[in-house]
Amino acid sequence: MPYKLVVLIASTALAALFAGGAVLSLQQHDNRLKLQLETQAVRLQSIYEVSMDELEHEARALAYNMAADPEIARILGEANHFLRAGGESNDARAVELRAALTAKLDLQWQDMHRMFDLRQFQFLLTPDLRSFLRFHATERYGDSLMELRPMMRSIQSDRIPRSGFEIGRAFAGIRGGAPVIRSYADGHTAPVDAQQAGETGEHVGTLEVGIGIDGLLKRLSEKLDIGIAVLLRPERVTQAMWSLYQPATRAPERSNCCFLLSASRPEAAAWLAAALIGRGKPEPESWLQTWEQKRFQVIRFPLFDFLGKQNPARPPAGSILIWRNAETELTAHTKARSITLRNAFAGYALVQLIVLLLLNLSRREWKRQLDLQTAAISRLSQQNALLLNTAGEGIYGVEPNGVTSFINPAALTMLGYTAAQVVGVNQHRLFHHHHADGSPYPDEACPIFQTLHDGKRRSCEDWFIRADGTAFPVAMTVAPIDDGDQQGGAVVVFRDISELKEQREALLQLATTDSLTGASNRRQFLERLDEELARLKRKGGTASILMADLDHFKHVNDTHGHAAGDAVLKHFVEIVRQTLRKTDVIGRLGGEEFAILLPGDGIEGARDFAERLCEAVKTSPSSFERTPIPISVSIGIASLNTRDGSAEASLQRADKALYDAKKAGRDQVRIHTPGESGTGRATPEAAR
Repeated sequence: MPYKLVVLIASTALAALFAGGAVLSLQQHDNRLKLQLETQAVRLQSIYEVSMDELEHEARALAYNMAADPEIARILGEANHFLRAGGESNDARAVELRAALTAKLDLQWQDMHRMFDLRQFQFLLTPDLRSFLRFHATERYGDSLMELRPMMRSIQSDRIPRSGFEIGRAFAGIRGGAPVIRSYADGHTAPVDAQQAGETGEHVGTLEVGIGIDGLLKRLSEKLDIGIAVLLRPERVTQAMWSLYQPATRAPERSNCCFLLSASRPEAAAWLAAALIGRGKPEPESWLQTWEQKRFQVIRFPLFDFLGKQNPARPPAGSILIWRNAETELTAHTKARSITLRNAFAGYALVQLIVLLLLNLSRREWKRQLDLQTAAISRLSQQNALLLNTAGEGIYGVEPNGVTSFINPAALTMLGYTAAQVVGVNQHRLFHHHHADGSPYPDEACPIFQTLHDGKRRSCEDWFIRADGTAFPVAMTVAPIDDGDQQGGAVVVFRDISELKEQREALLQLATTDSLTGASNRRQFLERLDEELARLKRKGGTASILMADLDHFKHVNDTHGHAAGDAVLKHFVEIVRQTLRKTDVIGRLGGEEFAILLPGDGIEGARDFAERLCEAVKTSPSSFERTPIPISVSIGIASLNTRDGSAEASLQRADKALYDAKKAGRDQVRIHTPGESGTGRATPEAAR
């Protein structure tokens, strides 16, 4: 074969080889950049959604805690009855009640406005959601919001507190609401139909709070060094909203793609004005955008309001726009490509020269050039690994077979493993193998396994198991890696939410416990009573209910003061708890009235318990400021009857027996006799 032909063939083959290596290296760089950007998009969306959930929980808790105030329920109940009787919102009585409500909550409104960025705070009356008092606009009242507040309509329908994002006439943000229930135990009479239905209180109105999102966006922007904006669809925004906010993108025809509700940085308004942002897609998206000689990664995903979360078919109310400076990643990516191309060209030229000079040494020279390329790729891999290792959230990759392909230091710190213990091992069997309660966790129930099989993105709360065997809760997002027609695995981003779980538990404790005595509050006790009745209907058995009322408690308050009365109530609950079992429940129904549920105890066992309690109370006087305060208690007993439509009927029978004990001279135990409508039967030892 002629020498020139050999040189031509060798040169052509060498050129093709170097070109192929360069193309493969460039593709690897592009894939790494894509993975980095996708990971950042998933991470930032997950952080925003968790933060928004926390803000919704905060709004719901604020509304619920204030709605539970008996004085607020009383004032709102009187206003409701006055207006239903034909009164007008501007009549003297309505003005008086509105002033009383304002005087009670004005300082609290100012504190919440300052502390929680509370923008709206108002009371709505049943049944037409008529505004009785707006703390944010006290001069406006008397209008019905039935058509404007779908969330409040839902709360009025089923009396369940709710929260979520809503767009109003002049405000858009997080709204929370809770029903205001006026208890029939506070001195006013229940209607006949309410007595027949076993209701314990009258739904007199709904309390609504509105929290702005500017503070949340500012906190996230400062903490994560990002820009974040909320964009609303123009057709969802009222003229009042356009006039109030006056976004920079507004045109006379209002034909812009979006209404800019709030933004932590000015780029969003500038991009909208320059028509660089469209109406958005129904699914999350991410792209790169150059602005003022800076390159940004822009992330956008739909924003659903309260109705949108109830009905997935409803179009989103708008979208969330997040942008971050991507210069570091893009500069590193460009540099890596340049190095790869430069090294490839230099290697080809050098090897080609050596081939022309010493063809017999071409194999050895080629190996040297290949080593140089491998070293360059290794350095680039280290640079990309540095970006992954600096993330504060736990991030790891999963191959289609469930084996961990990479994991960052933050994840290893939370899990307590080393990289050698995790990489190459099935992650589900290593730290995701059972639930927090110790029950098995099959592969098919794991959200990571599900994403590997169907390619769908998932966000959820779950539990991971540390190397020492302890479990901790996580907020987890699983995103599939698109590898063309094949499933390329998934990326998992998670963070420890132990503190958030503890905060939720604290809010639940606050919502179900009487703040003075530590006993269950009325609502929680009635729920526990209904559960016990349902259990008896399913499995049979016995249970008893006791109604206890401290004798002459008003005299204690009048003689020693309300602080002494509070001490007496707490002292009584401490005595009761010394004799209760773990399954027994004590609840404070109001004032000095308590109820005690004894699961598994018949009437005789309940009577023995009640008599011991009476004796213990009488022989253990309370003390306040070194002054002994003797007390006694009257108790009524009834059995929990599975024929009752609700547990409220059993509670009423115990209350009738309590009335008999009071009427008979107090400091007694009376048992309600089945078949008698209102007369209790005294125990032989009760005539004391």
